[in-house]
Amino acid sequence: MLIQWRRILRSVDIKFDNSRVLPGETLTGNVVVRTDKEFVCNRVVLKVVSKERTEVGSGDNRRTDEKLLISRVFRISEGRTIPEGISSFPFLFYLPRKLPPTYKGYFGYIEHTVEGVVEVDWAIDPKMKEEYQVIQQRPPHIPETIDTAVISKTNNGLHVQLNEDCVRMDTGILVRFKVDDKNRMRRLRFEIRKREDAKCSWSNVDHSIVVRRKFSTLNQDDWGRWKEIRIGENWREYIPFKSELYRISYHLKVTLEIDFGRDPDIKIPLLISDCAPEEDVLEEIALDLGIDDW
Repeated sequence: MLIQWRRILRSVDIKFDNSRVLPGETLTGNVVVRTDKEFVCNRVVLKVVSKERTEVGSGDNRRTDEKLLISRVFRISEGRTIPEGISSFPFLFYLPRKLPPTYKGYFGYIEHTVEGVVEVDWAIDPKMKEEYQVIQQRPPHIPETIDTAVISKTNNGLHVQLNEDCVRMDTGILVRFKVDDKNRMRRLRFEIRKREDAKCSWSNVDHSIVVRRKFSTLNQDDWGRWKEIRIGENWREYIPFKSELYRISYHLKVTLEIDFGRDPDIKIPLLISDCAPEEDVLEEIALDLGIDDW
């Protein structure tokens, strides 16, 4: 996308070498100036801004909050004559290792932008702003639980057990469940919910949405029997993170849907784990095959 003026006499564009970068990496690219007639500029500058913003309410009750994570200005060219045609001015910027990811949520956003400005006399400064994406590192791998301890919760005839409290990015999480009330055997709803906690001015607010959902229909033969279901496979959601204004977390919610009355439910906080390293997978295969030396 280009910003143009004076019948396309001058235009500025931002070209990234890679518009998706990880915290700690280097953002590189060029400020590209196009003109059909040479002109003199005072300098070419690059403005790098990262900010997070929250907004709550509307009208007279509307409140906002904003935090600058990065606000830097770099001179990438001194004053010079820019010739007719296309001129490129390269730039690079090292991203902080703890920079939060690009995020658009219920209460606002976290965005990362670069703006190129060509400063000139007696005219509007040609400029262009572009957003780049800060993506997340993969989460650490959490070793599988090898003891017999389980997470077990009960609520009004609904029982839920987990061997571990983490969703693995490839295989999800295995949930064991049973219902011991014959009169309310209908259907179970399994949800992984994302919770967004946000700070806005003097208040703390939160909002949750379902990112994964499955159902299990029950019949009379299932009364008092343990059953299993897997949820959260092939994870493509945000990894939990915390910034100055946001905190993203997940929990499992299991709900027993009944015809009358309030549906009993159980909630369990969840972690997110990377897939098992390849060497661990090979070792597990070897053990299954009875091979001692792999």
